[in-house]
Amino acid sequence: MGQGNSSPPTPSLSEESKKIREEVKQHPIVMYTKDGCGYCVKAKNELFEDGFTYTEKNLNTLSKTHPNIQAHLQGLIDLTKQRTVPQIFICGKFVGGYTELNALRPNLPQILQTCSIDNGETLRREFAAKI
Repeated sequence: MGQGNSSPPTPSLSEESKKIREEVKQHPIVMYTKDGCGYCVKAKNELFEDGFTYTEKNLNTLSKTHPNIQAHLQGLIDLTKQRTVPQIFICGKFVGGYTELNALRPNLPQILQTCSIDNGETLRREFAAKI
């Protein structure tokens, strides 16, 4: 008998993770930040210098307004598998933090143009190895 090539089942996402996944699809660049985060400032400055607008989700601010911030934070961690900030999404896809953004900078105009054309499908196919 042959061996099956099945991968382990993907855990289902929490309701908060699903909400976050939908939120980050609404803007080309979404960055989760915290006050006092040096790498968050660096990432924001580089996007600004390159002429890119982004949507910032400051977790300190969200903690004052979100009805269940702990579940929201856990949803973000479950989605990204990261506990540090910044957490950056481009075209609805989690790309990582400052280091990963910096590596993508030369291709960012093309990536953003591509995702705006077909809602990120080409990004997921062509740039999967880079992101």
